[in-house]
Amino acid sequence: MGKSRVSPLKQVTIPRLELNAAVVSVRVSNFLQNELDFDGLEQWYWTDSNVVLGYISNDSRRFHVFVANRIQEIRDLTEPKQWRYVKTADNPADIASRGAFSRELLESNWFTGPSFLWEPNIPPLNEDDTVRTISSVDPEVKNALFL
Repeated sequence: MGKSRVSPLKQVTIPRLELNAAVVSVRVSNFLQNELDFDGLEQWYWTDSNVVLGYISNDSRRFHVFVANRIQEIRDLTEPKQWRYVKTADNPADIASRGAFSRELLESNWFTGPSFLWEPNIPPLNEDDTVRTISSVDPEVKNALFL
């Protein structure tokens, strides 16, 4: 199942758009798991946004309401260790967001996904994949007040 959305007319930051895509991924996965009556499946979620991975794996920073609500929904239904990074070049979702002619679509990985998904085992997490930092100047992070 695939989903794609267009960006709203109101200006929204790229990290917020990427975070919304992660929420859609979690919702679709939850929907399919419930509808197909599957229990105990191992699931992984893939994004090409290191910012989103940083938000999801964060345990200490506080975010503004928009981001905090979406992170909470993601964390309610998934664990940070289920989230992986996929290179932009391997991400079939980018084809839908950028638009493609039918020939380009047929020649892309839109229908098959990246080649590593066809391997018998998902590649193990690297230590680098588990440590995602959030920039100290990220506009979504609330400023801490120390009294």
